[in-house]
Amino acid sequence: MNRSSPSISRRNILRGLGASLTLPWFESLASFTATKAPVRYGCLLFANGVNPHEWDASGEGAAMKLSSTLMPLEGLKQHITVLKDLHVFNNTSGPHWPLFSNYLSGAQFKETLIPEGGESLDQVIARHTGKETSVPSLVLAVEPAESGLRSGVPAVYYSTISWSSKNTPIAPEVYPRAVFDRLFDTTGLLRDKSVLDAVLSQSKDMRRGLGGMDQQKLDEFMHSVRDLELRIERAAKEERLEGWRPSMTKPGMDRPPAGTPQDVREHMRLMLDLLLLAWRMDKTRVATLIFNRDVSHMKFGFLDGVLNDQLHGISHHKENREKLASYQRINQFHVEQLAYLMGKMKAVDEGGGTTMLDNVILQFGSNMFNGDSHDGRNLPMILAGHGGGGITGGRVLDFGPQSEEQQRACNLYLTIAQQMGVKTDRFGDSIAPLKNLGIPA
Repeated sequence: MNRSSPSISRRNILRGLGASLTLPWFESLASFTATKAPVRYGCLLFANGVNPHEWDASGEGAAMKLSSTLMPLEGLKQHITVLKDLHVFNNTSGPHWPLFSNYLSGAQFKETLIPEGGESLDQVIARHTGKETSVPSLVLAVEPAESGLRSGVPAVYYSTISWSSKNTPIAPEVYPRAVFDRLFDTTGLLRDKSVLDAVLSQSKDMRRGLGGMDQQKLDEFMHSVRDLELRIERAAKEERLEGWRPSMTKPGMDRPPAGTPQDVREHMRLMLDLLLLAWRMDKTRVATLIFNRDVSHMKFGFLDGVLNDQLHGISHHKENREKLASYQRINQFHVEQLAYLMGKMKAVDEGGGTTMLDNVILQFGSNMFNGDSHDGRNLPMILAGHGGGGITGGRVLDFGPQSEEQQRACNLYLTIAQQMGVKTDRFGDSIAPLKNLGIPA
């Protein structure tokens, strides 16, 4: 076929060949169908900050200089944007609990027994992109969430960064098999359809007899029901007849065993592989992965030269040389996980001369800078990928010289939301989107 051929769609071809046949993606049909890959958003978070003496970057492009902690990204630096001096407004120091769960929402937490935060960036995006995928978002973790209370506040404040509403935190999934089944096992969803039909019918009758606050709770519950309805609908008609097609149509990995891997390294890589698989098959376009929760009990004694103490204790280093060295190596280990995922994404061809790394906005970092002082004024943060062409890599953006209002992390989140197609001019306490994140004029 040459470019002067009349417009032709996959749907028309299939009508001629029989609806049971599925054509592969042909480069020759690129001008006649929407072949551009979707943009994904992801967030990888590790807790308890960084060794402040070893986290830094300067310069641009090939001349960009990376500190020892960031050196695993040396061969990928043209695909990263290092951000400096952004923070969650007003939550810049103090106890742990106001400095973790609001990382993606910018909400001002209160010391209440009932969780109270704000809708997080990933869920705002998922409400938009989830209409196109069978799973609206993945909320993952390696270290299990806590329950009950900690320090007089809900322990979930230390365990999640995803909120579907002001009073609805989402507990992360830590079991690889459960993640795999959510992506690929639709039998349970189809069985649930009749149950959902009954729930929807009963809720209409129930709502009339509820007070205002109870109606709000019911509305939040029904929001999750509608998400499940949407997933059932998408699972029932995954076949794509036209347009861009995922690079994989079947999972390229076996169903993980039950339980969680005992080796931290294996667990992290497995969750990263599942995240990548979900994106490659376009099962979801939004994912968060928490490597370790706040006040982390995780130990990294398997790394050479690292103390076999809990991460939280190591982060309170008091400038002790041995603790600082362990702190830095643990931080570097987390950066190595980012480099691993970026390398995998770079190898995925998505057509049109792009790779998955070109079509992703991947946020990486920690919820505070110096864990010893709980300093959250300069969040260690990196954006990986190019957002479908809207983000230039190989740069360091320093917001330190700007006003306090311009240093709000929610300005970045507003920019990302807009880049992902969300039509909004406000997120959290943002004042405006970042003007210098995209390609310079």
